[in-house]
Amino acid sequence: MKQSKIYVLQEKPLTSAIINLSLPSVLSMMVSILYNLTDTFFIGKLNDPVLVAAVSISLPLFTFQMAIAGIFGNGGGSYLSRLLGRKDYQGARETATTAIVTSGIVSIIIAVGGTLLIPSFLRAVGASEQTYQPAYNYMFWIMLGTPFIMLKFTLVQLLRAEGAAKAAMAGLMLGTGLNIILDPLFIFVFNMSVTGAAVATVIGQAIATGFFIYYYLSGHSIASPALRFLRFDLEIYKQILFIGIPASLSQIMMGIGNMISYRLGGYYSDLHVAALGVASRVFSIPSFVFIGISVGVQPLIGFNYGAHNYPRMKKAIRQSITICLWMSIFFLLLFIFFPVQILSAFTKEKDVITYGSSVLAAYIFVIPVMAMGMILMTSLQSMGKAFQAFIIAISRQGIVYIPLIFLLNAQLSFEGLVLALPLADMITTALSFTFVYHILKNLKADKMIQPHEIPMEEEVSLVG
Repeated sequence: MKQSKIYVLQEKPLTSAIINLSLPSVLSMMVSILYNLTDTFFIGKLNDPVLVAAVSISLPLFTFQMAIAGIFGNGGGSYLSRLLGRKDYQGARETATTAIVTSGIVSIIIAVGGTLLIPSFLRAVGASEQTYQPAYNYMFWIMLGTPFIMLKFTLVQLLRAEGAAKAAMAGLMLGTGLNIILDPLFIFVFNMSVTGAAVATVIGQAIATGFFIYYYLSGHSIASPALRFLRFDLEIYKQILFIGIPASLSQIMMGIGNMISYRLGGYYSDLHVAALGVASRVFSIPSFVFIGISVGVQPLIGFNYGAHNYPRMKKAIRQSITICLWMSIFFLLLFIFFPVQILSAFTKEKDVITYGSSVLAAYIFVIPVMAMGMILMTSLQSMGKAFQAFIIAISRQGIVYIPLIFLLNAQLSFEGLVLALPLADMITTALSFTFVYHILKNLKADKMIQPHEIPMEEEVSLVG
């Protein structure tokens, strides 16, 4: 199994390799889309736009959790892929172990601190009197489940980084399937409303985390973690943080941007907040698909960069962009012709659908740009280009996006508010292209690291 993973990354025909790695990741992201939409879908069936708004303003909370977990998942995964490309299997196991243990420790700290800070968060997003209590009830349980949410995300990213996309997909399907089953049970049968949605989410995350831990304990991983590989080593943390922080900074900035958007949207009405939330969840469908392709190709880029096989790496980037652009056409047509029908699946409130349609209308034409931008950003992370990745991260959701929110909202009201994100995507994708183009242009042919047999090490469990 381990040799087959290396073969896919190093020698398999490139188109087949991209499909082999990306298809499970895209399917995983489709599962994540279901997870992302499940709570909103079932809460929408209560026909109360205030409850939809309450769940919507909780979205930045998920973003922050994913961002912190992404430091260790994305950062550790990028370094792990490059180590595997260099045939440094012990270094890969040390990196995986360090990333997992550190993520677990940090998640406990965030769970405790975050639970205490929920009232401050709600004030920051401008929760109304009507949305405050249901939003608090939802967030309380989500914060308690932070260790499961963060650890699951870290484990998924590390598995994908070694090419185990199918295992990542299986765990995500398990967690999301449980969430879909438990949501209506807790919301309608037990009459727990938004609290039930949160509890169902945490249970699904916990079961998925258990699955990934079992996968590692069973010894299927190339970079099986074990306590004897735990290294609080400066070089490992340097590599994890230098890539992980820029990658996650984009999500943190997105969370801040969402907080600002919901606060400004709240000045119009709770219906506008609900519309922003529903439209954003719907727009996550193409976003997650493109993320799935970029995540799938990440180990291919990182491995071949580490192995100095630059021609294969460059071709992987070009083909991945082409695939994403073709898929963007499908989503573009879908949102042009069926926005009302799509939004109606989540709410029957006519005003929410009307406002949500205007949000989608602003977002849809940037879909091809976003498709390209995802691959370019992943390429920077996979090659370990921390500085360039950092610049993109703070630009897309920070120094470009946040000022645009205030500027366009002041000039064009709600219509301007929703234009900020697509415009920021266009600017930062152009910047990403410039960075990647010059990096690839300046790469020189080097002696490739030749394949050899993976050492038949004794498999050691996480507690070994």
